[in-house]
Amino acid sequence: MSDQNFASIKDASYQSCISSERGIAIGKYILSVCPTFLETIPAEIKAEIEAGQMLRFHENHPAQYYKDGVPCESTTKGATKVDINVVMSFSQQEFGRFKNEDPVKHGIHSSWRKSWSTYKSNRTKDLMKYVRDYQNSLNGVTRARSATKDFAVWLKDDLLPSIKARAKTAKARGDATVDDAVVNAIAKAIK
Repeated sequence: MSDQNFASIKDASYQSCISSERGIAIGKYILSVCPTFLETIPAEIKAEIEAGQMLRFHENHPAQYYKDGVPCESTTKGATKVDINVVMSFSQQEFGRFKNEDPVKHGIHSSWRKSWSTYKSNRTKDLMKYVRDYQNSLNGVTRARSATKDFAVWLKDDLLPSIKARAKTAKARGDATVDDAVVNAIAKAIK
């Protein structure tokens, strides 16, 4: 992730507004190109999205060099360059084979692949949110919040059923620390 320099909280807030507006503009564009984006994403669109995400991931995670599994400088004799493009050039099957044939390489590639997978998933969720936000702005949909419950109502309606369900689940998996007398005492006190 790139570092940003903000002059103040006011500036950070201003930049946040710009970012939000840009997200909605991105959602509008994606929906214009792929009207089914929230239901199904065609393979060619998915490939373009992934290529863009990989480009940014590479900017945030530049190549590293290794020799015998140890990070080193690029000028080190015999150093091997590893970046997201190198790591993802191997199929899942080839990568899996490294586990037995080259465990050091597998370990290095594994951390890259996990970081990439998390990044890609989160950025795809962001894109989906942008599209939903754009659709909601078109349709005038706003998030309705329910009224805040009184504390006593919350205890009885929300907390007590949760305590009972968790106690039941814990007992089912053999948790010896579940004390039915304590659960019953809590239930009696709440009612």
